[in-house]
Amino acid sequence: MQAIIFANRSATELAPLNRQYCAALLPVANKAIIDYTLEDLAQAGITRAKLVIANNAAEIESHVANGARWNLTIEYFLSKPEEDIESVLKRMKLDPNQSLLVVRGDIVRTPCIRRFVEFAKQVKQAFVLASMSDQNPGLLMLPEGRLHGHNLNWPLASPQKDNDKTINQVLHGMAFYLDSIDNFVAANHYIIKHADTFGLKGRRVDSAQKNNRLRIEHQTQHPSFANQKTYGNIGANTYLNNKVKCHGAIVIGQHCYIDNSELSDSIVLPNTYIGNNLNVSNQIVSQDYIIDIAKNTWVKVNDPSLVSTCHLKVKKLTKVSFITRLVAALLILLTLPIMLISLLVACIQRPKHPIKRVCVSNNQQQLISLIEIAINAPVLAKLPQLWLVVKGELLLFGASSLGHQHARYGVFGPVQILLNDTTPQEEIELVEMEFQPLSQLGYLRRLWQITHSINAR
Repeated sequence: MQAIIFANRSATELAPLNRQYCAALLPVANKAIIDYTLEDLAQAGITRAKLVIANNAAEIESHVANGARWNLTIEYFLSKPEEDIESVLKRMKLDPNQSLLVVRGDIVRTPCIRRFVEFAKQVKQAFVLASMSDQNPGLLMLPEGRLHGHNLNWPLASPQKDNDKTINQVLHGMAFYLDSIDNFVAANHYIIKHADTFGLKGRRVDSAQKNNRLRIEHQTQHPSFANQKTYGNIGANTYLNNKVKCHGAIVIGQHCYIDNSELSDSIVLPNTYIGNNLNVSNQIVSQDYIIDIAKNTWVKVNDPSLVSTCHLKVKKLTKVSFITRLVAALLILLTLPIMLISLLVACIQRPKHPIKRVCVSNNQQQLISLIEIAINAPVLAKLPQLWLVVKGELLLFGASSLGHQHARYGVFGPVQILLNDTTPQEEIELVEMEFQPLSQLGYLRRLWQITHSINAR
């Protein structure tokens, strides 16, 4: 099934955050709003989608790319900001009998798309009107809903049954429209309390807050929270001074630098610097903007010693030596018959998806698409990636680029070969840290030792 995702809001309701983010890319609990919908679509088994965009089209395309990160194939369709849904669908010239899911991608809802699609498929010749906590969750199924496109126009209206051929479906969870600063804060608080439901990343860290815990993403330096009554989410590549004190619900974005200050029930958005001896309480800090949540007022700060945009040093580029590239080329020639046989096996076992594609970062800090053969032998599955070593984009042995860590990325490594999707994040980080200082031969020797010891058991 194909989906049509609308992400064409102008987000003026979120001023001043709309000066830095479009609605689809606004971070909520350290994930862009659009990511929640894309993850939900992937979990529902949908593989193709058209993304309707208006403002900040280039930024959205750069973030989403071709959708490989979510195992989706994304195409783009331009519209006017907040253009009428029925007008956009008409311009798409869709097959009137085709089964399509239409969804708003600039709001956040509890994952529910699979349930909605499965229920709508069971109900023939009837329009399914979904509701979630008495709110419109921004979901519509075509062709039954072709006369109800107005239900997804922005701003979203409450769901109302308008004829006998309409069937109501109540979906469990919460929907957040992100149409005000208060709703933005409420969404952050709800999601960090239901981190597993929304697939938040990061290792769990205990604090003095008994009922809730902190999640901290990779490559983040922070103080001990054992005696601090706090919970929430701290993004990757962020530095917190050892004297930082946190209270209540805290969300701190990626690439932030927090000096000796105190944070209480606040949100710090990505790339933000907070200086010395500041008391940030019930506020949103986004680069050089401070928003008072209670008063719904904001100010732009012109003193970079207080708050400002954080410019972090970019990691040093990793060059792939000529010898490594030559070895990779020889391996491609030697293993070509094995690759073809593996692909044939994958076509038999998984005829619909014999090849997996994932969007990752290479050693030149560019987004690339990794190809894997869909078989259960990790080494054979990754043989097509040797071409990226020949091109100088990945090392032969290195860290998994799926983690987006500041490390040397390679085709083969302990995470790629020995671990799986169920491995806890903290274990992955520990393994990567152990291997990070090793040379290419060191990687190979250590991998051989581990695999040999596993086989000997």
